[in-house]
Parts: sequence; structure tokens; C-alpha cells
Amino acid sequence: FIDEGLIEELSKFPKIEDIDHEIEFQLFVETYQLVEPLIKERDAIYESLTYSSELYVSAGLIWKTSRNMQEQRIFIGNIPLMNSLGTFIVNGIYRIVINQILQSPGIYYQSELDHNGISVYTGTIISDWGGRLELEIDKKARIWARVSRKQKISILVLLSAMGLNLREILENVCYPEIFVSFLTD
Repeated sequence: FIDEGLIEELSKFPKIEDIDHEIEFQLFVETYQLVEPLIKERDAIYESLTYSSELYVSAGLIWKTSRNMQEQRIFIGNIPLMNSLGTFIVNGIYRIVINQILQSPGIYYQSELDHNGISVYTGTIISDWGGRLELEIDKKARIWARVSRKQKISILVLLSAMGLNLREILENVCYPEIFVSFLTD
């Protein structure tokens, strides 16, 4: 996987542009780097840790008008490594197959086509303690929230439940018309 599939998986990460299409963020996947494991296999077992390697990839911000670029090496995550016995050590336990890799804490973006062929955009925020908040923009440009994969609610309802009133919400967002659409529907 590391020799062949890793670049293929990283290549699926799309370029991201700002709303004005002036700045683009992209990964340069061919320049990935796996760091030597910080611990030995034996220590991973004794300390109930995962025998893994840190994955870094070069990423760039490109200003399209001037073609200037700012490049930086960023940490993507830890990849479990197969040990000398052909197994993985995950949380100090030998595993033959890793059947599910949990998403690391962070923010994930995704766009999918719904059953009508309309793009639906989703942002998922995963906290360090495992909770998640999913934000979804539907075909009417309304924003919905789903806390820990429960029933989805209007972002307006969520923000109100967090103690904000309508005036505070509309004054502190970039596009208040999106929130007003909830009130008119």
C-alpha cells in the first residue's frame, strides 16, 4: 500500500479554491514523506501504543493572479506499519488486518451528488474526544447541523440553542441571506 496505493489515495484530495477563485490550495502528493517510527515494535506492545509512521505531504497556496506560491510540509496523520511478523501493532495489540481506520480529529470536507444529481456539500468537525458535528448545505443553500450523527437540525436552531439570538447570528456571519432563507421557508 505504501509503495503503490498511498499516492493514489492522496491524489483523491481535491484542489480547494476560495470563493473568488483567486487562491488555490493543493497537495503535492508525489513528495510525501513517511518518518521513521518514533518507537520500536517492542515498545509499542509494552506501552499499549500503535507502531506507526507520521505521514507528511507538501501543500501549497497558489495565488492565481500573480502565480506566487507558498509551500509548506503538513502533517496528514499516522499510518500503522506492518511489523517484521507481517502484522500490525495497534494500541499494543497484534492485528492481522486493520478493518477500519478511524478518522483523526480535524475538519473534513466532502461534496456528493444526491439522488437528483445535485451537489450536496458537507463539512465534518471531529473533536479530540470523538464527538462530531456535521454541517451540510442542501440544494436550497440552507445549512443543517447533525451532532454525533443524530437527527439533522437547522444551523439557526443549533446556534440559538447555544445562546445566540437572531440579531447576533446575522451580524456575525459572512452571508446572512443563507440564514434568512430558513425564516422564509
